[in-house]
Amino acid sequence: MVSMKRKIWTIGLALLLLCSVWPSALFAAPYEPDFYLNVSKAEVRVGETIEVEIGLRNAQELVAFELNVKFDPSLWTAGSGAFTTSLTGFSSLVNTELLPGGQVRAVYSKLGDAAGESGSIVLGTVKLTAKAVGEGNFTLDAIKVGQSNDQWTTYKPATGANAVIVGNGTGGGDGTGGGSGSGSGTTPDNEPIITEKSVMVGAPSIVGGTAQVKLNANHMQRAVDLLSGQTLRIEVQPGVAASKVEVEFPLAQVRGEAGQKAKNIVIDSGLAIVTLDRGLIDDESASNLQFSVRRLDVSSLPANIGEQVNPGDAVYDFELLLDGRPIRAFGGGEVTVEVPYTLRPGETADKIVIYYVTDSGELELVKNARYNPATGKVKFSPKHFSKYFPAYVHKTFGDLGQAAWARSYIEALAARDAVNGVGNDAFRPNGQLTRAQFITMLVQLFDLEDASAAATFSDVQKGSWHDKAVASAQKLGIAQGKPDGSFGINDAISRQDMAVMLYRASKAMGLAWSPSAEAPAFADAASIAPYAVEAVAVMQEQGIINGMGENSFAPRGLSTRAQAAAVLYRMFGL
Repeated sequence: MVSMKRKIWTIGLALLLLCSVWPSALFAAPYEPDFYLNVSKAEVRVGETIEVEIGLRNAQELVAFELNVKFDPSLWTAGSGAFTTSLTGFSSLVNTELLPGGQVRAVYSKLGDAAGESGSIVLGTVKLTAKAVGEGNFTLDAIKVGQSNDQWTTYKPATGANAVIVGNGTGGGDGTGGGSGSGSGTTPDNEPIITEKSVMVGAPSIVGGTAQVKLNANHMQRAVDLLSGQTLRIEVQPGVAASKVEVEFPLAQVRGEAGQKAKNIVIDSGLAIVTLDRGLIDDESASNLQFSVRRLDVSSLPANIGEQVNPGDAVYDFELLLDGRPIRAFGGGEVTVEVPYTLRPGETADKIVIYYVTDSGELELVKNARYNPATGKVKFSPKHFSKYFPAYVHKTFGDLGQAAWARSYIEALAARDAVNGVGNDAFRPNGQLTRAQFITMLVQLFDLEDASAAATFSDVQKGSWHDKAVASAQKLGIAQGKPDGSFGINDAISRQDMAVMLYRASKAMGLAWSPSAEAPAFADAASIAPYAVEAVAVMQEQGIINGMGENSFAPRGLSTRAQAAAVLYRMFGL
């Protein structure tokens, strides 16, 4: 009996000592992290090594972790130092373990009282060596996460990645017929995997932190020959060691007969995704395209900019060249960019924006940025390439409770500097809106201002606060004025005129409306002015403008500031 008590006491003490290594008592955390695995190479030869990156998005005050990565021991071998991490201030609590059945276990904790890590984090990498031909799968079987608020959670994400192991490419043979012969062949490094969907480069050469990818004419010809859709996609898996990715390829094949089916080219660099409209290529006579993106360390930027970047996020420096010549400016829609961003607790997708860092170190807002929670990326259309970064912007007004239904719309527009208050921390959401105020909001939100535009309306004075917005809208055909030659800058805007201006703006920007069922006619449809009938119908079908109750539209009713913010943001989100 005494012996049994000693055993129980010994086991309890051992468990107590093990638990004391971790930061206090840890319990289930109230947030959902997103785990992932990335491999440094999509294809390796027997005898080559591969790195499996274990990452975490949406981390919140992480101070400790225990991870278990599974692999097939018949295909891979791992050494005692298989796992490494570059997280600052973290120390291994136990030596990395190689468990039976192909499993690497690593346990790390942050020492001292330093704040935990938040945002997107690379926990570390597992290095393995290929030992047999096959398809090697890696799985993050289980992971425990400790937070600085004394919370502890176990996850079983079962997220994975894989790599193909091929032979070393050598072989010999004894010829017949009076002669002997031998042959050997190897697959060159960086040889892309080309399918009908993409050109994948899984193991680019890395020089000084730069992953270099150079596709030749044969690669591109095969890519366009196999292409089954309208998007030629180039995917790079640069690995954890790369802070910059360079991609170069010839353009003759894209301009050729087979390449005509490619309407755009997508370059997924592993750091960011860039989509190039083929018009950008067809309008130039260049032979080669060179694209690069570099992830900058925030500490290398001026202090006033670094303060705007959230921990775990990055600043991206883009460059596009044709035959070595930088492309200085893009037309509308010629280039779109997607960069990763992880929402923090309390953040909402509609307030995520993109900032451009000027050469003089100033910040300029890119208003067309939209965050997609499903992909975890911010998509925007730059006017040129330079340094960009995503950020969360919260601006509000003290009187939005008067129109709580429109709060999210107003704050989303305020984050993009598309609306302003009326002073004293007020927005006056239920106040009426003038035609000049509405056209200014529209032009600012969709970034339509044209410095060369000049208004010809009799009531628009040069240099006035609304001059450039009205002039730009007039040049685009959005603002057409009144029979007396005025624009009616101080007239309250009617609901039907608001619909007309939105409709004209959509056509000027080339927005493609999604097919939708025909909406039921408003009860007061006969009261809608002939010039506004089509615009109101389209805006209603797209869900941009709604009725006013009892299935009425109230075409001559006056719009409030809150209503204008709502319809503008609805169109912005399409």
